[in-house]
Amino acid sequence: MSLPLFLAQRLSLKSTTNNGSTGILIAVIGITLSVIVMVVSISVMMGFRHEIRQKVIGFDSQISIGSRQTSDSESFGLISKRDLDTAREILPSDASVALTVRQPAIIKTRDNFSGAIIKGVDNEYDWSFLRGNLVEGSIPDFKSDSTLYHIIVSRTLANTLDLERGQKVDTYFLGNGAYRARRLTIAGIYDTHFSEYDRNMIFGSLSMLQQVASVPDSCATIAEINGLSDDNSIDEISSELSEAYLEELYTGKTDRMYSIVNIHETAALYFNWLALLDTNVKVILTLMSLLTILTLISSLFILILRRVNTIGILKAIGASDRLVRETFIFMAIRILSCGLLIGNVIGVGLLYIQKFTKVIPLDPESYYLDHVPVMIDWVSILLLNAGIVAMSFIVLLFPSAIVSTIPPSKAINYE
Repeated sequence: MSLPLFLAQRLSLKSTTNNGSTGILIAVIGITLSVIVMVVSISVMMGFRHEIRQKVIGFDSQISIGSRQTSDSESFGLISKRDLDTAREILPSDASVALTVRQPAIIKTRDNFSGAIIKGVDNEYDWSFLRGNLVEGSIPDFKSDSTLYHIIVSRTLANTLDLERGQKVDTYFLGNGAYRARRLTIAGIYDTHFSEYDRNMIFGSLSMLQQVASVPDSCATIAEINGLSDDNSIDEISSELSEAYLEELYTGKTDRMYSIVNIHETAALYFNWLALLDTNVKVILTLMSLLTILTLISSLFILILRRVNTIGILKAIGASDRLVRETFIFMAIRILSCGLLIGNVIGVGLLYIQKFTKVIPLDPESYYLDHVPVMIDWVSILLLNAGIVAMSFIVLLFPSAIVSTIPPSKAINYE
């Protein structure tokens, strides 16, 4: 153990005067509050990012591949499993590729009607998102012929049309200047509080929509790519896919023009909103960091003024200015450590309370969530604490230089 650290541990932070002790207490409270705000801000921001991302991907996909005939750029083509061989060569091993069909339709009851998009998926579809937001009914087994015409609608649509689980509704599919009618059964009702999607999205059987849209069994209108763990790689992979399919077109390997779009384009509104939240969090972290630094500097001056006699004695017995400076820096770090410990305990405790009880609500119409989301990432919390300690240690080097201006002869007799 170094001598400055030893001295800092031996010297008491308490004071014989109320003013000194009150100053140290205020410093600890100030640091504690700053740490609580920073820990909570980071966790809430990460919670929002995770929840909104999961909702958008649950309805859409990270990357979508569609096709158009080059002879008629206005008509949509079909995607077959063979068309995805090029994509599979580029995609990482953890990515999943699924064929889907989306068909506009009108849901009609005796007293009302509403337009919607029916998304046809097969039994291999990842139902984790929808299952987590299911409020009534169950996920149909689309491999069975008895559930071929079952659908899952949102709570928003169910309330609008006064629908119930098990009810049969007349559905009119639009396309090619005509419509086809089917009677569909409501197997389940979901509620994600994501009103823009909830109002319009219905989940149904891929086989049913293939029949309605006269699409072959091995084909679909859109290929959805999901499973990319790194959001930063989505744009890069989209560009690689676009270049690969364009090269096939230019070299004559295909006569189709493929369109590649990713979630950052189709859901730009939500990601821009999350970017604004990131900016707000950065501002909060900056302000709280400045508050922590100013609190530490003021507490350091209080420690020095209270220990002027100690400074004189240390210098009189041969201690260097550097040793004295480091001693008081470590004493200030002790105050910081108390604030960090208490702040982290309270901050993480509040986060766990919110995580399990959802005691703080939100307006779903404004925030797409009915409660404040939190994501407790211990790596981020540890990095935050390490950054605060490192920054504080560096910043304290400058005000601690005041000890070098205190002469030993006057300091020993200072009262």
